[in-house]
Amino acid sequence: MKPHDPSRCRELLERLSLYIDGELKGAERRSLMSHLRRCPCCEEFAQSLQRTVRLCQDAGKRRLPADVRARARARIEDLMASTRQ
Repeated sequence: MKPHDPSRCRELLERLSLYIDGELKGAERRSLMSHLRRCPCCEEFAQSLQRTVRLCQDAGKRRLPADVRARARARIEDLMASTRQ
């Protein structure tokens, strides 16, 4: 096993978002995955970032409760009506 090279970790961090978003292809993706297998610190960071991204995506899918939506809609209508006067 090669000694740990912190400069490789910095390079990985620069491409990690592309990897998580599925935008890395071919040799670049394989290289990054190989680094993650060999570097527990980077692997843990990548997994944590993936969980964070997933939680943010899931949070954006939730709808507000109906009563909150109704109050917001009514307030917007009131504000729009007041600007027309």
